[in-house]
Amino acid sequence: MGDLKDHIFLHYANLGVEEARREFVEKHVPKKKNRFLIKGITYEIGSCHVDSGDFVYEISSKIPQEALPKKITTEKYFKEVLKIVNRSEKKPVNPKMENIVHNTADLEVKERDYVKLTYRYSEDELYTYAEVEKRLRRHKEENIPLPDVPGIVTAGGKLVVVLIKESMTNLIRQNVTDLIKANDDVKKAMAAKIKSRDNDKELKAARPATKKSATSKSKPKKKK
Repeated sequence: MGDLKDHIFLHYANLGVEEARREFVEKHVPKKKNRFLIKGITYEIGSCHVDSGDFVYEISSKIPQEALPKKITTEKYFKEVLKIVNRSEKKPVNPKMENIVHNTADLEVKERDYVKLTYRYSEDELYTYAEVEKRLRRHKEENIPLPDVPGIVTAGGKLVVVLIKESMTNLIRQNVTDLIKANDDVKKAMAAKIKSRDNDKELKAARPATKKSATSKSKPKKKK
C-alpha cells in the first residue's frame, strides 16, 4: 500500500477499533486505560497496526488466578481457553500467555498472567469491490451523503474506508465475544468438576456410616 493510502486505511481501521472498545466499556464495568471488567475478568483491546499489508491487533483477558482451584495452573487455564477460541471461524495467530508485573499505589508488586490473542486480517477480508458497488448504489438511490475523507476524492474510495471501519468494529466485537465465551465455558467446566469431586467425597464419607448403622440395627435382641 502507498504511504497515504496506508495512513488513511489505518486511521479508519483504528476508528473501528475505538468504536468496538467504546461499546464494551459502556456496556460493562470500565477500568483504567480503556479496559473493561466482565464477570471478574479484565479485558483489553489493543490498537491496530499494519504489518506486511495486513491489519493486526491484539485482545487480551486476565487469567483469574485467585479463583482457580489449587490443582489448576494458569498454563492449564490458558490451554483450555485457547482450545475453545480455536473453534471459532477466525483463529488467532501467535496466541500466548503473557506475564505482566504491575506496581500498585501502595508500592506492592503484583504479577498477573494474561491470555493474549493476535488477529491478522488482509485488506480483502475487510471489504470487497462487490460490497463497495452495492453500497454505492444504495447511497445514490437513498441520497445518503458520503463522509468527507481528506486525500480521497472518489465515491468508491470513500466507501472503502467506511467498510474498513465497519468491518473492524464487527470483527473485534466477534473476537472479544468469542474470548468472553471461552472464559465463561472454562470457569463453568472447572466449577462443575469441583462440584462433582466434592459430591464424590461426600458419598465416600457417608458410606461407612451407613454400613455401621445397618449392622447395628441387624443385631438380635438378647432374651431376658
